[in-house]
Amino acid sequence: MALYGIIRCGFFKYDNHLITALVERWRRETHTFHLRVGEATITLQDVELVWNLNINGFAVTGVDESFKPHVWQSECVEWLGFMPHVNQFRGNKFVMSVLDQYCRSILINDNSTHVEVERYTRCVALMIIGGCMLSDSDGCSVNLMYLRLLRDTNQVSKYSWGSAVLEFLYRELCTASTIGKGEIAGPIFILQVWALSRITFLCPDPFGDIPDDDDHNDQILPFPPFGERWNRSFTWTHTTNHSVRVIRDLLDKMEPNQLIFLLHSL
Repeated sequence: MALYGIIRCGFFKYDNHLITALVERWRRETHTFHLRVGEATITLQDVELVWNLNINGFAVTGVDESFKPHVWQSECVEWLGFMPHVNQFRGNKFVMSVLDQYCRSILINDNSTHVEVERYTRCVALMIIGGCMLSDSDGCSVNLMYLRLLRDTNQVSKYSWGSAVLEFLYRELCTASTIGKGEIAGPIFILQVWALSRITFLCPDPFGDIPDDDDHNDQILPFPPFGERWNRSFTWTHTTNHSVRVIRDLLDKMEPNQLIFLLHSL
């Protein structure tokens, strides 16, 4: 399905103060961050680099249909392999903790049938989509309209998921930068890695070695994405974090050499 890069990146704790400072400088008219040294923004190349997501291919589109719970139950039985309770649906959304519990309750091995493997894979893909790529503000549910795109598992990798992720992030930044809004959802991992990678005074020092890829067989699995290097420990001795006031002040005093504009400089 070409979503392996997201799994390799693992978990990364978000700095809400940094995200807040960035949202304050987002301009809806241009979809860019208004910085002292100029305009900068997250691009398709950034999304492809950080998560190794496809940025070409079919558009991720669909109709946000609202069915009764028993219709969604039938969809889940056919494509996911189990029937959730009606209370586990929130309109056309589905509680992701149920997916997690289901995946932990079954065992996929060499004796599993092709249908069982495909259904399990769709469950994992839904959790990736709802938890990382296109997450809602509650972060606990996933829209079942994405299930329609996962029916043919051989076609999933041909969708331009990177374009969908970038558009979703732009929309969330525009919404969060509106007066009276106090939350943001979506691919925050992309936003934070972009900031820490390109704004030099925000980048922490690595604590420990960069993940070793010597034992990684790229003939079987894709090469790790850029975002994986953030899946380790860091020290913030020479940089600031968890302080909106300090980050605002640093952005106000930013010098041209403190922003990496070119992708090949990462």
